[in-house]
Amino acid sequence: MSYSIRRTTIIRLAGTLAASAALAGVLPGIAGAACPGGPVSHPFAAFGDNSNYVLAPGGDFESGTPGWSLTGAQVLAGNETFLATGSHSLAIAAGGQAVSPPVCVGSEYPTFRFFARRLSGGPQSSLTASLRWIDVLGIAVESPAGSVPPTSSWAPSPAMRLGNSVPLWLGGSTLYVQLVFRSTGGGSWAIDDAYIDPYSR
Repeated sequence: MSYSIRRTTIIRLAGTLAASAALAGVLPGIAGAACPGGPVSHPFAAFGDNSNYVLAPGGDFESGTPGWSLTGAQVLAGNETFLATGSHSLAIAAGGQAVSPPVCVGSEYPTFRFFARRLSGGPQSSLTASLRWIDVLGIAVESPAGSVPPTSSWAPSPAMRLGNSVPLWLGGSTLYVQLVFRSTGGGSWAIDDAYIDPYSR
């Protein structure tokens, strides 16, 4: 093997190791430890979904919105009608958004769901959900998770992708993501009882 080939191989190996070190340092939240657990329930059993779910941080809005970032959104009296618990929900005005506190997820957290209803607007009004995390360059990245069909009555959202939509490169690794809810199409929406699914627990 020539000197130039050996030197190129060494440089490539060094670059790979440096990139791995940078990845570990730049992307906080990726770790080998499992996410902390919490009490599980079956909030969507009435809709044929018997999966275990854990309430997202502040996801019932009964204590306000600690840790949430709101734009054109506020907690109001009135609750979804299926779980018969609580008395408040989060209203998101047309063009507004609500961003959850960071949520620890891994591959064992495949989906999340919540309840929603349209408060105003026509059929073009939609509530969208996306996931936000920090990439290897330290830049906030969002990926669409799903949307809720227009309905004026409380209804469960579809099961939206969570752990399998974010960059979990290492087996058993975790990542902190935020759930982002936006009201688009000129209408306002209410959301309540946001849950994530830890199916392996």
